[in-house]
Amino acid sequence: MTVPSESITLRGMTWDHPRGVEGLRACDALLLDRHGAVVNWEARSLLAFGDQHVSDFARDFDLMIIDHPHVPDAVEAGALLPLDGLPQLAELERESVGRSHESYLYRGTQWALGVDAAAQVSAFRPDRIDGAPVFWTDALELARTGAVLWPYKPVDAFSTFATLMAQRGAPIAEPDRFVDRDMAVEVLEFMTELADAVPAWCADANPIDVAEALVGAGGHDEEYVVGVALFGYTNYSRPGFRQRVLAYDDLPSFDGRATGSILGGAGISISASTRHPALAAAIAATLAGAEAQVGPYTLGGGQPGNLRAWRSDAANEATRGFFRNTLRTLERAWVRPRVLGWPELQLALSHLVRDAILARRMDTTVLDAIARLPELYLREPTTTEA
Repeated sequence: MTVPSESITLRGMTWDHPRGVEGLRACDALLLDRHGAVVNWEARSLLAFGDQHVSDFARDFDLMIIDHPHVPDAVEAGALLPLDGLPQLAELERESVGRSHESYLYRGTQWALGVDAAAQVSAFRPDRIDGAPVFWTDALELARTGAVLWPYKPVDAFSTFATLMAQRGAPIAEPDRFVDRDMAVEVLEFMTELADAVPAWCADANPIDVAEALVGAGGHDEEYVVGVALFGYTNYSRPGFRQRVLAYDDLPSFDGRATGSILGGAGISISASTRHPALAAAIAATLAGAEAQVGPYTLGGGQPGNLRAWRSDAANEATRGFFRNTLRTLERAWVRPRVLGWPELQLALSHLVRDAILARRMDTTVLDAIARLPELYLREPTTTEA
């Protein structure tokens, strides 16, 4: 697209995957028409998206796509501008997929808008199997035949641990208890059974690796038919993205009711260093709004956070029903707490969980280490922002 010389170009930071980049870039014409501006989007790795602090790069950008657990630390560092004055805020909250919009609320202030929604779901090869497992017992039985993949590199092991704890009615990081020890043992034992039943390389795999293997890319054999507890990527459900197409469905549950999982996704935030705060906020609202989300954002390869897009016939036709098939999981998702120090705590917990699985060790030493994490990493705010 040719950008008129009189238009304004803002700098944006997102994450390096078609889901994270292409939908945003597909909105250039809309932004130019509505605001006389476009965004030059740069991308950082998925690892950096999950681990790097927003304050490390905020000074160089106007708009930033961020993960909701990073909000408190970014606010404490003075890296973000609040969005409470946006006239579209109530509408965006109403049209949010599940708690996506709420996940960027910290200390009563909105710091980002949900442009991307995701949770741990199931993926399957529709040419090889009719659907994904409904119950975890089904998933385990199928895994023992060599047909199932489950990514459990440290951050994904943590995500599954948090998901299963929530499904069992004992979510982690509750105000009165960080972890239910008895339930944690049961969940870790189940995760170990699942790890024993999937290929060994899954211990170092993320959801993208599993999706690539399911479509037969990267030199993997074709016997794999299902992936469980992996964040959904609509790209793999779109014809032409890879040689084969995946279908997605809700995550398995233990009882057929508690189908929610850990909430992922991404939000668009405004850097406190921008020289165009009003324009950046208006662009953010447009990108999060239904016009962009139902239209160019989703059709261009993005994974929207707006409920109108998830219920759109066009969006579902383009993705083998991805959105309708997984909406129940998204609507019941567990949200990580927005507290100072959570990114470091999550990283530490990720390694504790994955190491426990690999070592087949669920003893008091592991549980004590998990229980100590809040006192080691969480902090109280020093600002008076409320």
